[in-house]
Amino acid sequence: MTPSLPDFPAPSARDQAVLDASRTVVQLFLRERSVDFSVKELAGHTGLSERTFYRYFPRKEDAIRPFVAAAIAHVVAAVRTAPADLPPAEAFRHALAGLLDMGRSVDVETFLTLVNGTDRLRAVWLQVLTDAEEAFAGVVAERLDLPGDSVHARFAGAVVVSASRLAIQPTSSASRPPSVVFAECMALVGPALLSRKE
Repeated sequence: MTPSLPDFPAPSARDQAVLDASRTVVQLFLRERSVDFSVKELAGHTGLSERTFYRYFPRKEDAIRPFVAAAIAHVVAAVRTAPADLPPAEAFRHALAGLLDMGRSVDVETFLTLVNGTDRLRAVWLQVLTDAEEAFAGVVAERLDLPGDSVHARFAGAVVVSASRLAIQPTSSASRPPSVVFAECMALVGPALLSRKE
């Protein structure tokens, strides 16, 4: 049996309905180790009409986006509300630990295989990663009092995403928790990346 995925809150009832449907689709893909479902099948599995499913997700591949986006928003919120005296690198490590280590109970290897299995899904996944870089850059800028579009903040956002991606690779986390791999990756970059310039 596939372990349950985490629940994330949404700002409105409609957004929650979209997020719940997305979570259900991701859970289905993981359980069946396949994305080979018609829109009719996906809609039926989520309890939506086909018309509503299309309204929520213009393409069936888009169904993974809200769940992953909610996970990103969860991390951003945790970093934003972390104690001011907590170094940003530590704030990210704490915020990401639960999600990264979820891969020890959820089949992340299957998820990564699936999202890279078709051109359309890969395109959605790559866009999600780009969105994550921008979101993380924004919260880095807030924590370090930098312009949101600064090279420093944008590079930091890209590094956090890259470290996260490496951490959940099966070859990286076979013998230790992904959160530890993430911390090791961030340590390789050094403290200057997530420190205020004097």
